[in-house]
Amino acid sequence: MYNKSVAITGSTIEKTTKYDQFREDKIRMELYRIILSFYGKGCHTFTCHMHTYLGLLAADTIIMLRESDKCPEIILSAVIPGTAFPADTDKVYHALYDDLMKQADKKETLPEKEIFCNALAGSHIICYYDDFSEEIGQVRASGIPYTNIRKMI
Repeated sequence: MYNKSVAITGSTIEKTTKYDQFREDKIRMELYRIILSFYGKGCHTFTCHMHTYLGLLAADTIIMLRESDKCPEIILSAVIPGTAFPADTDKVYHALYDDLMKQADKKETLPEKEIFCNALAGSHIICYYDDFSEEIGQVRASGIPYTNIRKMI
């Protein structure tokens, strides 16, 4: 079976607001539902931008789905920029990030601009952007089907 890939990206950790963090449970529930649906349609590789809030939550969801045997063949592809952690991240973020990186099936380090272009190479994009952001404009212009979780919750 052809293994289609799904790219997951969103606002960087620095741009994530307290309101976004307040809605984390809703974001995680949507991620669970969407990832499970795509897996059922034959998408087994999920490429997560690990320096984004959504990418981190999605990677955690992917590992959880794999460990629960709901998606035993799911592949977590972690993409990171060559820079260190964002300045305002806490110890919990660092611990989760380190744990997820250990469990990732594939790891790739790319310059920040190339990470976004890499997301535009997937067969579908799951994102979390404000409707008026430059990034959502680029996603729309790419012509690649996308799901913006921010609009769903």
